[in-house]
Amino acid sequence: MNRIITLFSVLFFFAFAFKTSAQTTKKPEGKTVKTVYYYQFEGAKSLEEVNALGKEILALKNVTEFKPVFKPERNFAQVIVVVTEKTRTSEGEVLFEITDLKQVLVRKGYRNLEYTSEEVPLQ
Repeated sequence: MNRIITLFSVLFFFAFAFKTSAQTTKKPEGKTVKTVYYYQFEGAKSLEEVNALGKEILALKNVTEFKPVFKPERNFAQVIVVVTEKTRTSEGEVLFEITDLKQVLVRKGYRNLEYTSEEVPLQ
């Protein structure tokens, strides 16, 4: 009977040690991706007005580049926003959200037309 208790205790110890070491392993980090967003909107009157959006857009999470485009003959403007970030590895991570960009444009009184995005390779 004493041998069974000793054997059970040893097995329990190894099982407990294995479980705790498995929980403390590091999570794999997400890979870094670069995404370019093209957002078209109406209501801007000049390129300078579109350039003024740069400060607010560059303040958004993980935005690394901003380029304004203004087409007076077609009565629309476009912002090109480059976002470089790691892919999501947990639910609590705060990453770039396209809705944040849309809110910046809506606050300025612009009418959103459409947006497209593409993932580009890192250089």
